[in-house]
Amino acid sequence: MDAAKTPEFETRIKTDLFINGTWVEGTGAAPFGVINPFDNSEICKIRPASEAQVNEAIEAAHAAFRRPDWKKLTGRERGTLLYRLAQLLRRDLESFAVLESLDTGIPIRETRMEVATSAAHLEYFAGLAGSIEGTCQDLGSRFNFTRREPFGVVGQIVPWNTPLKLMARGFAAAVACGNTMVVKPSIVAPLTNLRFGELVDEAGFPRGTINIITGSGRTVGKLIVEHPKVRKIIFTGGTEGGREILHQAAHTVTPAVLELGGKGPIIVSENIDWEETLDGVLTQAFARKAEVCFAGTRLFIPAKLHDKFVTDLAAMAERIPIGNPLDAKTQLGPLMTAQRLTDILAQLDAAKPIGAKVFCGGKKETQRDLSKGNFMRPTIVTDVKPDMAIARDELFGPVLCVTSYVDLDDAVRMANDSEYGLASYVWSNDLRESNRIAQELEAGNVFLNAYGYQSEIPFGGYKMSGIGREHGTEAMHEYTQIKSVTVGMERFKSRFEI
Repeated sequence: MDAAKTPEFETRIKTDLFINGTWVEGTGAAPFGVINPFDNSEICKIRPASEAQVNEAIEAAHAAFRRPDWKKLTGRERGTLLYRLAQLLRRDLESFAVLESLDTGIPIRETRMEVATSAAHLEYFAGLAGSIEGTCQDLGSRFNFTRREPFGVVGQIVPWNTPLKLMARGFAAAVACGNTMVVKPSIVAPLTNLRFGELVDEAGFPRGTINIITGSGRTVGKLIVEHPKVRKIIFTGGTEGGREILHQAAHTVTPAVLELGGKGPIIVSENIDWEETLDGVLTQAFARKAEVCFAGTRLFIPAKLHDKFVTDLAAMAERIPIGNPLDAKTQLGPLMTAQRLTDILAQLDAAKPIGAKVFCGGKKETQRDLSKGNFMRPTIVTDVKPDMAIARDELFGPVLCVTSYVDLDDAVRMANDSEYGLASYVWSNDLRESNRIAQELEAGNVFLNAYGYQSEIPFGGYKMSGIGREHGTEAMHEYTQIKSVTVGMERFKSRFEI
């Protein structure tokens, strides 16, 4: 066990793997370094799981799924375990928030909310665990009933952006339904996921039900996805990674819940509350550095409002405090890796010669105390045409592309002209207008004068943005499978006359 010291807090860092209720050191290839995006210093090194350890974790989860100490638990009893886990997470909120900030560069003011949201996911699905229901049909001489049953071992591949929360949502739903888990954190940001294993142990989960192992997606992740005893996959990440998961899962005909990329449109109508809309667009475009798949990254604004709205928005964006993620005053932290910053700046440079104009931002932050980190000011790009690469590719950073329109129907058409369909946003004080737009948008989630999802809201994408739904009662369907049972109520009559 190592320790990372911060100015006001000391927090534990786990570097071992959690397999079958025991902490063990990875025996895989060379250890990988976990980097602090604030200054690109190394936080720790972690040795990944070997192929044998991946198999051991899966076999442990498979055996636990069949053991009476898990198999015979009622839904309410599983809910009690999840609720206990949530309370432990709330108890250790500050410790987890510090780890998440160190690991991801998300400001501490945000990670405190993310840890609390993770606990809320656990609490929400703890409440649903006892209400998994089937159906019954009277068929005259027969009746039929259905049961929703767990799949068995669920493999979860967690992304590097807000890793605790994005792990907690699928984890909570899958466990509530009676599945056992093999969780693989991102090698870029594994610290809170690994530390979570301590709480699982303390909460009293039966040995082997929850396993947490590290390693790259192309090695450890692939082994998990292709293992015949893993019967469901949860993956959150880029669209390219999602395609690979589907190809790998096809070998064992394993279903998957995929939340993939996004290129969220924000449609602003003429009938708006000016200040509220500015606040909303600022949040949708730049919250958490826009390293979230549901960020609003394409702004469609009426031509008559364009100049003043962009000017006012840029003035607000430039006032967002940037700094050390562990400073409570910081509201925008560094991008996750130096390579990501380089890639985004290159995409901006490629857009300029073809007509795009960087209205504000668009550079690496050079302040002396921030120059070692991956800092980029909020960036607004105007004169963006819908066919430009920056308007079509997921940049995954604080870049807002602005396109003006004259006809609202054109704005909707441009918003839908994307291979993605995750989150869309509308700002309008006309209820009928906004509801019409919501119906026409090709997206799994539409927010009218709103932003942000929570445990109760089903979340998932259309088109290349994914398959399936997290959150809400819809998630309980994702992590159970239907068994149909038909019962004869009269003496059976043979179809053969012999």
